[in-house]
Amino acid sequence: MGIPDSYFDSFHTAKYKSQNPLQRLLIRRFMAKLSAMFDATQPCGSVLEIGCGEGFVAGQLSERHAGDSYVGVDLDAEDVERLRAKFPKIEAHPGSIYDLSFLGREFDVVVCAEVLEHLDDPAAALRQIVARKPEWVILSVPHEPWFRLSNFARGKNIARFGNDPEHVNLWGRRGFRRVIDPYLVVERHESAYPWQLVLARPK
Repeated sequence: MGIPDSYFDSFHTAKYKSQNPLQRLLIRRFMAKLSAMFDATQPCGSVLEIGCGEGFVAGQLSERHAGDSYVGVDLDAEDVERLRAKFPKIEAHPGSIYDLSFLGREFDVVVCAEVLEHLDDPAAALRQIVARKPEWVILSVPHEPWFRLSNFARGKNIARFGNDPEHVNLWGRRGFRRVIDPYLVVERHESAYPWQLVLARPK
């Protein structure tokens, strides 16, 4: 799926505002892989994205299958307001991945992109995801050590050896599987440098 530069430029988040052509290329490749996984879940009907931010992922996925209902949840209320303004057909809520009960419903697909690496208790978050009783789950996290090495090589977070200060979990492929395997049956586990993506079904 092609992403025009104008789409990047419409967001506030720094990684999307970057004019670095390599960074934009990597994000395009990531979104192509995530979108292919999303297409593999069709037909579905209802989609929940946790950690939707201001809608970079949500906006694109919600356009791929117009008949799906799309709900987004994010901790940042200002980002939720920005998402609502850009994508009014997406139902967006401020909220925490640690308690999704306020949604009061189940979803066919749950997407959680670039969230679990920030969490002190990713297992609790995975239990909340499974509690929504989805048929499919799509997850992505940085693929370590490549994510840190990429940061270090471009002079970012040098004092932390490339690690983003908000990342509390650093997973390679096997480490990530140890976290998610108790809750999910993985159908596809793929790389889109410097990220890894999983398409799975709840156990």
